[in-house]
Amino acid sequence: MRADQALDFFQEQVEGNVLAKVPQLSVNQANLQSVSIGQVGLGPISVGSLVLNNIDFSMSAAQGVLQNMSVTVTLRISVEWHVHIPLPDGIPDIDVGDTYNLGSFGFSLPVGNVVIPGLNNLNFHIPSLTAQNLAVSASPVSLQLGKVVAEQVHAADVTLPANGFTIAGLSLTSLTGSGIGIPAATVGHATVQHIHGDPVQVPSFTLGGLQLPAAQIPVISSSTPLDIPANLQGPSPGFDAGILRVVIHIVPSVLTHIDHLEISGATASASVGQIVLHDVTLPYDALNLTLSQIGIDTVQIPSFTVA
Repeated sequence: MRADQALDFFQEQVEGNVLAKVPQLSVNQANLQSVSIGQVGLGPISVGSLVLNNIDFSMSAAQGVLQNMSVTVTLRISVEWHVHIPLPDGIPDIDVGDTYNLGSFGFSLPVGNVVIPGLNNLNFHIPSLTAQNLAVSASPVSLQLGKVVAEQVHAADVTLPANGFTIAGLSLTSLTGSGIGIPAATVGHATVQHIHGDPVQVPSFTLGGLQLPAAQIPVISSSTPLDIPANLQGPSPGFDAGILRVVIHIVPSVLTHIDHLEISGATASASVGQIVLHDVTLPYDALNLTLSQIGIDTVQIPSFTVA
């Protein structure tokens, strides 16, 4: 009887459920020709704090336009008087005075559009910038990894398969083995529908030497009006007649209002010495993984039991 005939004969006789117990299994190296991940969902990503150190920013522009500019001048006026009458020794001098606020008045000057030609060599240096409690969402992406190598893979307390397997026509009371070594194995491909786990926690993540080359910016425009207040040092005219001294205090202030700021034809570049992210939380979900052309070198099974 040939071997295939004997196997057919045994399959017609007995059916039994068999579980293989492998206490320990080691794979020296597994080579994957390609790993295809259909979809990786990241986020929402949270960052406890973001620190940027040594930021240098440079910009030049063809022109800037201050649209619908107006200037409001306000004058606050107060009068200070002081009377001083000296008296003979032993008698206190007469020394009285006060300040009276006369209120304020103002006027506005419509300026219109102001063109600033040739904004050249605007250089800014920021020693440190810190942002707290950042959150960002990332769109799902697909990944294709090539020539992936996994080394020193270990598994313990393996049951093959989880629900047992059936050998038709063969009945075994028990089977044990030890010291089994498989020199190599290959798998055409394997698929994984879904991988997920606890979010990845990164206490600190540092990037250094970020250089942003020169970028062309056609138009930069503000989205909200801009108000620039300024308090000026005004004159204080008055007279001093010895006994009577009067001073008028004039305190001017200027408020510049710009409806819209537009910068055109700009070129900008920047460099960041160091970027540090603290307390990063990265949830993930991976769907539809495909592992192709898996080569496994040296599978070691110290012992196994089939019962």
